[in-house]
Amino acid sequence: MEHAPPYSPKASWDERQLPQDFDPVQIDEAELRRPRAGPSRHDARTDGSDVVEGQGEVAAPAPAASLSTRQPPDYAPLDTLARSFRLDPPFVYTTKTSNVPRYQMMQDFTRSGRPRKLHMRRLMATEARRCSLPSPRVRYDEDATMYATTAYEMPGLSATYEMRGHRSTTLNGVIRFEGGSGIFSGKWTKIWQLTKNSRRDSLLTENEGRLQKYGYRADDEWDRRLLFLVRKGRWEDGDGKHVAVEEKDGARAFEVLGHVDGPRKDLLVSCWVMRIWLQEGLRWEGDVRGW
Repeated sequence: MEHAPPYSPKASWDERQLPQDFDPVQIDEAELRRPRAGPSRHDARTDGSDVVEGQGEVAAPAPAASLSTRQPPDYAPLDTLARSFRLDPPFVYTTKTSNVPRYQMMQDFTRSGRPRKLHMRRLMATEARRCSLPSPRVRYDEDATMYATTAYEMPGLSATYEMRGHRSTTLNGVIRFEGGSGIFSGKWTKIWQLTKNSRRDSLLTENEGRLQKYGYRADDEWDRRLLFLVRKGRWEDGDGKHVAVEEKDGARAFEVLGHVDGPRKDLLVSCWVMRIWLQEGLRWEGDVRGW
């Protein structure tokens, strides 16, 4: 039997020899035991579609698109962009961007049945969703009242109306409504903010001379600042800037112009509702205290 070559796989252990021209190479056994990841299914090194025609070279893979660092907008349980509203007592609904109730009202009556006080608060997100049902019924929470307007009636004098804030985000002092009319401008309404000036207190010794000369005048102890001027449905702030507009013809719609923050928007909507309550009155089914 002819023996197999000494370097053939068929050679026996006794016959196996390395060829004379064999050059030994140092092999790292740790490198051999290390697992190697195979090419991906669509790797550019194995995908024939990425070979440049006529050159026989593999084209470099396209760089991965960088992820955008822009964060998604924060979740808001209520529509924070709402600037258009409609009045449908006892709620004020948002319009255009959404159609959900945002504010709730409650009024108190005198013994004779005349409206005496109007409360207004902002609804919570869960309450707004509940009020969106066909028959909404949400109890008014007096602890959440933002603004409340009270009518003060004295015999022989015209009634005065004052609005006060009850939250940390509302205006301090007293808000009063003043109405009038002009030949060219027509009817107008001025909304003032009155804050107590401690330096003009009539009980202070430095103001005693003025008290003896002019007598006690309560208006001297208050600082007045014009908040809004309403004329022909146009709302302007104390600087004459157009800030809101209300629709006529009984639509009872109101739109805030420009970008305003939450407390400023609450003030505008509250003044708008209070103005309608003073001029036209508001009644709704079941408008007893607490509902």
